[in-house]
Amino acid sequence: MALTRKTKFAYGLGQIAETVKSTGFDIFLFFYFTQVLGLSGALAGLAVMIALVFDAVTDPLAGYISDRWRSPRGRRHPFMVTAAVPLGVAWFVLFMPPAGLSQTGLFLWLVTFAVAVRGMITLYYVPYLALGAELTRDYHERTSVAAWRAFCGVFGAALVVFIGVGVFFPETEAFENGLLNPAGYPRVALAGAIIMIVVILLSAWGTRNRIPHLPKAPDRVAGIDLRRDVRDAWGNPSFRALFIGMALVAVSIGIVQTLNMHLNVFFWRLGSDVIAFLAAAILMGWPVGILLARPTHRRFDKKATIIGAALVSAIAGNVAVISELLGIFPARESAVFIPLLFCLLFVGGAASGLAVTSGASMMADVTQEHQYSTGRYQEGFLFSAVAFTGKMAAAAGYLVAGIGLDLIDFPLQAQPSEVDPEQITQLALLNLSAAIFGFASILAYTGYRIDHARQAMTREALNQREDQA
Repeated sequence: MALTRKTKFAYGLGQIAETVKSTGFDIFLFFYFTQVLGLSGALAGLAVMIALVFDAVTDPLAGYISDRWRSPRGRRHPFMVTAAVPLGVAWFVLFMPPAGLSQTGLFLWLVTFAVAVRGMITLYYVPYLALGAELTRDYHERTSVAAWRAFCGVFGAALVVFIGVGVFFPETEAFENGLLNPAGYPRVALAGAIIMIVVILLSAWGTRNRIPHLPKAPDRVAGIDLRRDVRDAWGNPSFRALFIGMALVAVSIGIVQTLNMHLNVFFWRLGSDVIAFLAAAILMGWPVGILLARPTHRRFDKKATIIGAALVSAIAGNVAVISELLGIFPARESAVFIPLLFCLLFVGGAASGLAVTSGASMMADVTQEHQYSTGRYQEGFLFSAVAFTGKMAAAAGYLVAGIGLDLIDFPLQAQPSEVDPEQITQLALLNLSAAIFGFASILAYTGYRIDHARQAMTREALNQREDQA
């Protein structure tokens, strides 16, 4: 039975919670604890890495439990609802450390509540992702479900950027950049907490009518055999390709996300209003990439699409910084400086939106092939396995970036005008190191083997098997 737009929209709403969390981490958390509160880059990077490792380790556990959960409300929905309020509370408290904490105190506060946030998002998000793979088996409708999720994710990121940066961090005479003002962080934390709670509950409520049609845990569940499950998953070449490719992308993202706000404030010398405006370019590009996913998949299939999108994203994301370092990018006073940055970010956003939508759709196809070859419904485990390696890799990226800031002796709690130009150049070079991993992911994606014809064959075989059963 085809999914209604209402169901797809309700499912997509749930992505807003994860996007608010991840965008908030990317834009605010590391910058807040280092440049506003004064925590060293190495300790901040280590704290975020510990939280990500905890998150990564608990992902497979959440996948296993939800795969095997039996209740009148299905396998996934109970976890989604349970996580909503604790997630919001942990998120708010994370940004409210007591005044006067030492380096050790700030480190422990960041570790404790970042772990709490990550734990609650795992309890919610792994079952949520598995639910998306279960909603439909249609090859192209899976792209549609992924697109709705991606659209809502863009909206969530827009809320963080335009409300978080644009409203809560206005420019003042006391600070060269509004993001250095500590007063805005409690307000942005409270807004994020409320949004996350509301959208999770709406998503669970809006998809509850699909519970009777979703796969159910078997009456008799065999004991956990992690070695077998890992062996079977790794034996699938398409799973390996996505696993390795997404891990490499995650390292790149970890480095870029850690340093992005530093780059905006110190390298480009942008005000908070301009940062919000340029972020709009990425947010405008993402929907374009999402809309391109379905027709591009029909024309070129999914593998070629994700390879092309990853290549364009890597180029667009680095060409401006390289050009500036070479002295050939337009001057900041030039009339084309902001528009050119906007265009590059728009192209990069569109390519990223296309790549992410393609990857989500491809993973759903991998779970189907896994069902066909093993006879086991393990959407939660497979999605959590990819999330596991992605988070471990991103943790490495955060730690590398945090240690890198300390190695170049980048000053803490400094105004942009107070930073040595040589240190700013080193900051840009540290950021460019992420490109190596982005380009390497393209090679990994070449190993993906599922196309439309192969997916249709396994879908038909599964349908016949279930009819016979």
